[in-house]
Amino acid sequence: MKKTLVSLLALSSAVLVTGCSTINYGTDVKVDYFSEPAIDDVVSVYVGDYMLNQGQATTMEYLTVANNIDGIGYDVPRGSYARVGEYQGNSYFSPISTNGARVSFSPLMDPPIAIHINNEKKVCITTPTYQVASCYDGKFKVENRTVTDSQSFQQTLIYNGSVGKKINISYREFSNGTARGAFTNDVEYDMSKSNLINYKGAKIEVIDYDNTSIKFKVMKHFKNNTTINL
Repeated sequence: MKKTLVSLLALSSAVLVTGCSTINYGTDVKVDYFSEPAIDDVVSVYVGDYMLNQGQATTMEYLTVANNIDGIGYDVPRGSYARVGEYQGNSYFSPISTNGARVSFSPLMDPPIAIHINNEKKVCITTPTYQVASCYDGKFKVENRTVTDSQSFQQTLIYNGSVGKKINISYREFSNGTARGAFTNDVEYDMSKSNLINYKGAKIEVIDYDNTSIKFKVMKHFKNNTTINL
């Protein structure tokens, strides 16, 4: 951070006239369920990989800053920042990136509460007191992104290898990014009797396998779900 006392004092004096900031909090979030791989796709995976992965995906607006911004008063780390609201038609984004990096600030400056892009296409900082505390040049883009929501419910089938004609599959359920112990199960299927795997409504046709990998086709996903292909 560029910390010359004269520059910081000049910047502090400049923003004193801007008044209190306003953000209308709330954002449009599209929530869908995803199921991977798609039905009828032929897929090969290795031991420990997901054979079937089903859960929730969210689509919303993000500001992605491509370079670290080392500014007078504020530093903006590179990363993606989720939309938190709007004001006068402009989107405002969280000061904390999706990987946990925060906009840092000098002790002489107000703490940041949001980031936005001004009409001059600069990255601007909003604080509780100032709508525009400071603005900087930077490389960025604003776009809608679809991401898997680790805070939601998720179901998976995992390949655990084979012993002779028998293959081992693990079923896992996750909630808030944590496996649900009561809904974790290891299942064994005898391929000499049938090459089909059926579990919780999912149906998989096994084409080939050994102790390191499996080739298969998904015929049905887990039951009671709406799917999209990501």
